[in-house]
Amino acid sequence: MTENQFAILPIKKIFFQLTIPSILSMVFSSLYMMADGIFVGRFIGAQALAAVNLIMPMMTIVLALPNMIAVGSSVKVSTALGEGNIEKAKHLFSASVLMVVGTGLTFTLLGVIFLKPLLYTVIKDATLGTLTYDYTRFFVYGLPFIMPLFAMDNFLRVCGKAKYSMCVNVIVSVMNIALDWFFIVHLGLGIEFSAISTVISMMIGSAFSFTPFFTKRMTLHFAKPQISAKEVWGILYNGSSEFFSGIAGSFIATVINGFLLTLGGVIAVASYGIVMYIDTLLVGILYGILDAIQSAVSYNLGAKEIKRTFSFFKISSITTAVVSLTCMVGILVFPDVLASIFSKSNDQEVTNMTIAALILFAPSYLFTWYNMVTSAFLTAMDKPKESMLIMAFRAMVFPLICLVLLTLFMGVYGVFFAATLSGALTFIAAIIIWNRSVHHLREIVQ
Repeated sequence: MTENQFAILPIKKIFFQLTIPSILSMVFSSLYMMADGIFVGRFIGAQALAAVNLIMPMMTIVLALPNMIAVGSSVKVSTALGEGNIEKAKHLFSASVLMVVGTGLTFTLLGVIFLKPLLYTVIKDATLGTLTYDYTRFFVYGLPFIMPLFAMDNFLRVCGKAKYSMCVNVIVSVMNIALDWFFIVHLGLGIEFSAISTVISMMIGSAFSFTPFFTKRMTLHFAKPQISAKEVWGILYNGSSEFFSGIAGSFIATVINGFLLTLGGVIAVASYGIVMYIDTLLVGILYGILDAIQSAVSYNLGAKEIKRTFSFFKISSITTAVVSLTCMVGILVFPDVLASIFSKSNDQEVTNMTIAALILFAPSYLFTWYNMVTSAFLTAMDKPKESMLIMAFRAMVFPLICLVLLTLFMGVYGVFFAATLSGALTFIAAIIIWNRSVHHLREIVQ
């Protein structure tokens, strides 16, 4: 599919041609993250799994940066293509890629200097601190090479190369799982080799992602980067809701880890980590749908096809709602099976707490789909303020309030139920914000 077909082909055809490869891509990406958790939890132990869970908030913040640049710039690039300004689109694309690589180099330098003292200051348990450092340092070394992977899939989809993007992610996922098995299970090596497996796989994925843009057969290809300070600000501003979500989510995750360590110890941290691995799969599917469709939404908005924009919203809402409710039922019916996948057979404490955590967390999926759909569409419609407001409620404001209040009455189990209550509150806020934001567009359609 080429980008000029976004305003021509039937809505359903565009939707499924874009989203199916993207969903498969995100499923494989989520599976290799889950594979890390399975291999670490089952073959190294609960303490190693807790170490991985402790560092994830920091990694999420760092990897949210290329995503912010990619989301913000892909909206601008798609809008430029919709307006017929191909040269502007190429210059914005090239400058954005340069920004991503530069961000990776900057954080590698900062990590080499500050990572070890920072971790040992924050994590008081020496063994846990060592495990966390061993896992994290290899990600730091590889950031300039793996960050582009988190950005290039957006531009591949802008050019209608959703299937190619899917194939890249499948290759990365399969390779990561194979390397995890080889290093951890076959050779019996430690937690650092889980990180090495991931970095090697992502570096190869980045190389594959770059390749099509060196040919002139693509509408977008590398050209001399030309971008003004105003355009840089516009890119960062428009992608800010996704970045804020990462920052806020990481802040909340850090707070949650603090509550878990205080109220339930390493067992509680490991159990919550398992819940997050499973949650990553569902959120990955939803994100795959919404991320894939953003380029088509922005293109149609740029081409003044308002009615088609609302049609994309309707089909996205129905699809994500069905996926969310199906996953919720699956978790509530099979929590014991899911818990046992990630823990050793003799870690009964971890298994039991994970089952309880899954049952309390699962109802949050009643609301997750709508909160994500409205935020993603507002970003695609170049309304970053409104999108950021929803993300603020979803990722930080309501979770923090619910976390503090629920733990007073439910102890450690209040941590697991906080997602459900905060999701419900965000759902109400998202309905209000969405209706106010698109009221004028609905009047145009009518």
